[in-house]
Amino acid sequence: MGMRILVIYDEHIILELLAAILSEEGYEVDAASNGEGGLKMAYDRKYAVIISDIDMPVMNGIEFYRRLIEKTPSIKQRILFITGDKNREADTLFKKTGVRYLLKPFKTIDLLKAVSEIAAFAGSG
Repeated sequence: MGMRILVIYDEHIILELLAAILSEEGYEVDAASNGEGGLKMAYDRKYAVIISDIDMPVMNGIEFYRRLIEKTPSIKQRILFITGDKNREADTLFKKTGVRYLLKPFKTIDLLKAVSEIAAFAGSG
């Protein structure tokens, strides 16, 4: 039984690819297509790691993070953002909170390393 990961990504093909990669590594993966759906799932279940895109419709990754941390501050170090455009708002969030992120395009090995490190932290906390 692997650790549970939530992946939030609005591009269906990328969402499926991330889920497949993580599942192959033994993680149990849940998926949401925007921050609003991801927030509902994160409130209902405990996740070792939450991977979220920044730029999404309905609710973006930054708003998702703010709302999640407001209700569940203990999860803030279990989030990994994926972004192709490190805009000022995202850059400020990353610097202020120390939350991890990967810039697109990234290598699968970098994704798995970051997830493994966060999951190890989750397992000890």
